Amino acid sequence: MTDSSYEDDKKHKRYNDMLFFVADSDNGIPLRCPCGGQIVIHVCKAGTNIGKKYFVYKHFENDGSHRKKEWDEAIEEETKKLTRKVDDHELKIRSLYSIEDHLSRLEEDGKKNAEEIEDLKYFLKNHYPNEFY
Repeated sequence: MTDSSYEDDKKHKRYNDMLFFVADSDNGIPLRCPCGGQIVIHVCKAGTNIGKKYFVYKHFENDGSHRKKEWDEAIEEETKKLTRKVDDHELKIRSLYSIEDHLSRLEEDGKKNAEEIEDLKYFLKNHYPNEFY
C-alpha cells in the first residue's frame, strides 16, 4: 500500500511538468509536448503546405492536448532568445573588463602603499630607534 501524499506529490509533479512543457512549447524550439511526449520534426507531404516543417508530438492528434508548431516560427523565436543571451553575455564580459582594470589599479595602489609603509618604517627606525623596536 502506498502513501496517499506520495501519489498526490506525483500528480502535482506531472501537472507542474505539463505546465512547464506548455510554456516551453510557446517559446522557441519545444523540448517536449505538453503531454510530456517526444517532439519530432514533421515535414508536410500533402495539401497546400507541402514541404513545410513543424515541431510536433511524435504521435500527434489534433485534439488540443498536443502541440504543433511551425518550424520557421520556432527557429525565429529561438534565434531571438539566443541573441538576447549573447547580448547579456557581452555586457557581462564588458563589465568584467572594467573590473579587471579596477583590480589592476588596486594592485598598483597596494604596491605603492607597501613601498610607502617600508619607507615610513625605515624613517621611524632611524629617527626613533628606541621607541618602536
